Amino acid sequence: MRTPFLLPSVILQRMLIALCMCAAGTLVSRAAAQDNAAPLWRAAFQAAGYGTPAPIISTDEEAFLGNLHYPVTQEERAQLDVLLQRTAAVRQQFDAAARVKRADWDLDRTKGFALTLEHLPNTRSAARLMRVQVIAELDDSNSADALVSLAALGIMGAQSGQDRIAISSMVGSSLGSMLADTTNEAIDAGAVDQKAAQQLLEALGPLKGSDPFRYGDAIKGEWELLNNSVRGAKSDKDIQEMITMVDGGGKGSEITLENARNSAESLRAVYDRAALAFSSPDPNAAIDALRRLSQYAEGGRFGPLAKLVLPEFASIYQRKLTADQDLALLFARLQVIADGKEKREDVMNAALFLSRASAGARSVPDEVQESLELLRVAPDALDAARTERAMDILTRADRNVMKPLSEAITCKRCDFTALRHRAPTLDVMLLGGIRGATRMALADGLRRAREDKRPEAIVAAAVTAYRVGALLAMDPSLPRSALAHSIWRETSAAVQEVAKIGPISKTGIDEMERALVFMPTGDPFGFRKGMEDDAKDIASAGMPRRDASANEAIAARVQILKQRGPGAVFARVAFASVLNGDQMPDQRDAALIRLTDLYPASAIEKITTAVTAAKTQHADSGGTALTDMNYEVPFDLPLDEQKARFKRADPVRGVQFIDVNALIALAGSDYSAAFDVVKAAGKQP
Repeated sequence: MRTPFLLPSVILQRMLIALCMCAAGTLVSRAAAQDNAAPLWRAAFQAAGYGTPAPIISTDEEAFLGNLHYPVTQEERAQLDVLLQRTAAVRQQFDAAARVKRADWDLDRTKGFALTLEHLPNTRSAARLMRVQVIAELDDSNSADALVSLAALGIMGAQSGQDRIAISSMVGSSLGSMLADTTNEAIDAGAVDQKAAQQLLEALGPLKGSDPFRYGDAIKGEWELLNNSVRGAKSDKDIQEMITMVDGGGKGSEITLENARNSAESLRAVYDRAALAFSSPDPNAAIDALRRLSQYAEGGRFGPLAKLVLPEFASIYQRKLTADQDLALLFARLQVIADGKEKREDVMNAALFLSRASAGARSVPDEVQESLELLRVAPDALDAARTERAMDILTRADRNVMKPLSEAITCKRCDFTALRHRAPTLDVMLLGGIRGATRMALADGLRRAREDKRPEAIVAAAVTAYRVGALLAMDPSLPRSALAHSIWRETSAAVQEVAKIGPISKTGIDEMERALVFMPTGDPFGFRKGMEDDAKDIASAGMPRRDASANEAIAARVQILKQRGPGAVFARVAFASVLNGDQMPDQRDAALIRLTDLYPASAIEKITTAVTAAKTQHADSGGTALTDMNYEVPFDLPLDEQKARFKRADPVRGVQFIDVNALIALAGSDYSAAFDVVKAAGKQP
């Protein structure tokens, strides 16, 4: 069995792009005089040096672009600006080619499977450049240009599906999913208002419908490639070479030229059945039908040739389904905004702005972080030189720390899944940076209050920190809940200290109280919901695909995890982080972002020991590389057996990681205490 022309780096990468407005305010559709994009792309690829030893973007730079996501750090932006400047002229050519809806590469299909598709990897490289152009424009708050760039990328996705070859349609799907991802980033960043949403929906025309990337035609085109390969063969040896090219295993030596010719013609009906399944409105029925075709081929029902060369139809369909679902969700989201049911500020995602603030805090030099932390908790320990350096950093932190924090607390939603971080995870870098950002805000507020003898100076910082804690609790995990709790404790301590200088005005007290009420009352800091969400992430690890039976299995596993208690779930989260090689809290981390008070070294060491033991046990049993936590409990087992094995398969059994029950009890009292602290701050000391 084969997947045609598989280019994993193209197909699996879900990182691109979206659609939009022309500079004059109308959407991309100033049709160029050229009605075929292919010649324009060829010229652009040549100008970019694609396919030569010295392309305009090196291999290392390609990797950098492929891993870049919005929001970007200062260091990433500096490197990005260099690449954008170098590629400015080439990107103009890309934009011109992406304005033409039709792309006919004049492919010589008589070559059959020997046909090369050099434009596909070049398209991937071009798309990476176009995508990071969007990222830079979003980073500059240049929404109009970002939407123009997104439009071009959307057309690129539609163009890719016009080859009538499965791999090309899969590349189109990949671009479609990337388009959805990046458009969602633009929405989350506040770049899409009602008018822009309306224009985007209009521009997305080429990607609407049940088969925007033309899979039905592509599957039939796959049969044409097979048939042309067989028809072009002159001997049994040619057939063997064709099979080796497609299957890569050197099998099928018994297949003769005559056998192949007879089989190829009869397989046309099989490909037609597959194409019909691709048009089914029921995804589960389609996948079942396609899997049956593959099973029949493996069993020999369609002859020995089909067993070797028939594509993995279900796998191809899964790529189609993913993109279709991504685009459907995007269209629905855009429609809500276009209809005025949700405003720009309603859909902005605080997680993106918190991530920017986190990156900004992490970029502060270690020695300055120590000075800033001393400025917050022990200002008398700072000498004049270190104080001046800390003050300078605070002054220059507005764009990368303070502004993102202020934008975050205006958001009405917070969804950390938009950051694409692996789950479950301790997420030490992100959460450490968020802690650092709120500590910087508090340090600045405390400094102003102390220097000016003006307690009112703490209000803005306290409101920011309290709101950040509430945002973390809005989309909790156990690590985010633990940090939210810690932030509130530190904020209340800062308010208490400043209140000793004098009373805060009623206006200031009212502002802080309004910030406090954003925290969920029934589950302060979100510990219980965080445990539930983490348990779902743990339970679904290693799941091949979601369907009714998988959902039932996940629910059963979640129930088992919840019965073990929040401490056991937190230990499994830490186990996943260590197993996946995530950064762990370390006493040597810089002062502002250090998390070792939440995760002591002794606790991390227990988890590290458990991971080592699990890896050893897994290796001794002859298992492959240990990469997910449910390796011992496959999802294809009967449900009762899954439950029994999942109960036994607990790699952190008996490990005391964090006493979450104690944290939950303390959270309730600290939540109530915050209201008391704020209220008391308005009274004369």
